[in-house]
Amino acid sequence: MKKLLPLPLCAALLLASCNGPAATTAAPTTPEAQAKAAQDSLMAHHDRLMGQADRLIALAARLQASPTPPRPLLARMQAADNAMMSWMHQYSPPDSAAPAPQRLTYLQTQQRQLAGIEQQLTAALDSATAVARQLPADSAAPAATPKMRMDPKMKM
Repeated sequence: MKKLLPLPLCAALLLASCNGPAATTAAPTTPEAQAKAAQDSLMAHHDRLMGQADRLIALAARLQASPTPPRPLLARMQAADNAMMSWMHQYSPPDSAAPAPQRLTYLQTQQRQLAGIEQQLTAALDSATAVARQLPADSAAPAATPKMRMDPKMKM
């Protein structure tokens, strides 16, 4: 049994060394690699914001069902959701045949736009969360499904 003990220890050390500093990836250096990294980063940012937008919609449904819906807040929430939806509708992945520096510039512009939308979503979420905490528990409406968008005709 004593002879088998070093084997798991060696395996653990080997695995730990694989995740060390040598395994970290360096920043992309070629324009093509930079454009690919920017595209991946943009899509990851979009995915994170969609999670925030889904929470925003669930909170909007709860606030809308409250006895006295906070209309100005609901309007800000609608505006944040509309900003996200507008960005998604206008976004078009850059043509892979376009020069990498041109694609990178476009993707960086899109990243800045998403950063602005993120600020809008975060502010609306923070305010909505604070208001929702003050609601009585029995006024909670069923949460909206993640695929549902806010109704543009929603009374505000």
